[in-house]
Amino acid sequence: MKKTFLFLMLAVVVIFSSLNFISAQELNYSVNYQSEGIQVSSLKYEPYPVNPGEYFDVWIKVNIGTSVKYAKFELLSEFPFSLDDSSQALIEYENFAGDVILHYKVRVDKNAVEAENPLRLKISTSKLSDSGAFYPMNINVANAQTYFDLVVQDSTTSDVSLAIANIGKNTANSMIVRIPQQDSFRVTGTNGQMVGNLDAGDYSLVSFSLVQVGRSTAPLIVQIDYTDSIGERRSVLKEISFNSQSLGSANVSATGMPANFTRNFPGKKKAATWPYIIAGILILISAALFVYFKYFGNKRHILKKFKDSKKDVKNKTSEIPDWIKKVKEKEGHALPRR
Repeated sequence: MKKTFLFLMLAVVVIFSSLNFISAQELNYSVNYQSEGIQVSSLKYEPYPVNPGEYFDVWIKVNIGTSVKYAKFELLSEFPFSLDDSSQALIEYENFAGDVILHYKVRVDKNAVEAENPLRLKISTSKLSDSGAFYPMNINVANAQTYFDLVVQDSTTSDVSLAIANIGKNTANSMIVRIPQQDSFRVTGTNGQMVGNLDAGDYSLVSFSLVQVGRSTAPLIVQIDYTDSIGERRSVLKEISFNSQSLGSANVSATGMPANFTRNFPGKKKAATWPYIIAGILILISAALFVYFKYFGNKRHILKKFKDSKKDVKNKTSEIPDWIKKVKEKEGHALPRR
């Protein structure tokens, strides 16, 4: 019992240690600013990785040497990072030597993409000059967006069916697809369809009634709107290039381009037919059983009744009437034994 308890406690410690490692990242820098006497020794930021549209905290440890009379530290606001209003971008020390911890609260732009993005700290030892040293710190940004690919699934002279696949890592929520107004194509029916939530790796079909305007070879523009994993509404424009003037024989290639708006529409899924097949088989079996018991059951009953009646007649006809018995007895004939 005691060993089991110790094992469970050890497992809990390991789990919490793992969570702590994932939620924060600490990097060590051995950068000696020898001529100026300033050294950046460590950096820590959390959470790890940081998310677009959210805040994270940064701690920077620097050592100011005794020869330094003035030190200025400035955290630069460069895309995709910006300093929160509660944090002071510029921090100055005068006639101070020793270790200092710089703490900043930084916001990640909602349009930041998944990558290691540099966050730069500027260090200067002069009041009169803007020159200084820049120390980039790589911040790992997670990706809240997702990506799409689409092809023409089917087409006729007036209708086109598009297959849209979520090829990213995140779910596209409340997804809408529509055909925006454009010069080369005109929508004759509804211009949009609601797809709903499209998981990563999944796809959906949407259909539109289109008329190609003139002899233009311009691509068809498709607009996709969705809500990402951090609740941000995003838009994407996709282009499909038709190789012929006829929608019915179109071969396509798709390319994507970003936009500040997007809409998406649901694909219709074909209903499953196997439940109806099973129901039909069960009905046929029930009908066959009904006919069998109705017809063959009655037939067996009639045959049995007929055989029983013949047996009764035979038994009755095999009996010797009394008047014959009396005649035989008077004539002295012995009656047959039964």
